Amino acid sequence: MTRFIEHLVEPRRLLLYWQARESKNRSRYCVGQLIKHGDDVWLQYGVDEQEMAEAIGMGFKGYPAFPLNRSEHRQHVLDAFMRRLPPRNRRDFGRYLELRGISRDADISDFALLGYTGAKLPNDGFELVHPFDEPPTAFEMLLEVAGFRHEAEIGVSHLKEGDSVRFAPEPDNTYDRLAIRIESQGRKLGYVPRGQLEMLHRAIDQGASVEGVVFRLNGSDDRPLVYVLTSVTRDQSAIPKTAQRLEA
Repeated sequence: MTRFIEHLVEPRRLLLYWQARESKNRSRYCVGQLIKHGDDVWLQYGVDEQEMAEAIGMGFKGYPAFPLNRSEHRQHVLDAFMRRLPPRNRRDFGRYLELRGISRDADISDFALLGYTGAKLPNDGFELVHPFDEPPTAFEMLLEVAGFRHEAEIGVSHLKEGDSVRFAPEPDNTYDRLAIRIESQGRKLGYVPRGQLEMLHRAIDQGASVEGVVFRLNGSDDRPLVYVLTSVTRDQSAIPKTAQRLEA
């Protein structure tokens, strides 16, 4: 594993997720997508009609400044979402990149930066997800371990940067048949975030191996956060899916 993301993939679109904080399971819903159109970026709501309906039922009212009474917005979309990130001319911007697995001298577009960082803010529940629609044979991404606070079988004090992790699918998972468990030292840490599940399963179906290491430990005592630098590598010789192993 490398210290930073080495293969930056320029996205054609980004998925917009929203977390319903009042739901029992703090469910995440894909409520839209940001799509590149030449030099412009458009926001489209309702990628999945059923999921959108569930989100609205849980209180989703649209992204601020882009009301739900229009399914598509074409003006000032990129600017609105870039305000979720610190400006590039800020003195500590290089450090901001490094904490997200990106080298401070990386040549990365604003649109890709939104996808690789997630552009999360503390209180509004929105996150952007890079779907890696047409990935190269090798690429990397930084994942926050979902559910660490409630699911982990190991305390954050027993983890350190560089610890290897294992990815284990849970097809019989009660809540999501696509669930992928993340383990370290033989014990459960949590899960791959919902937004990356379909992409990872698609990669594995294509013969990819998935490896990871603990990249960063963060957060507070009552809400510890664990980030895993994840490498996806597809073997050109394509071993049949039944022979693939999804582990570090």
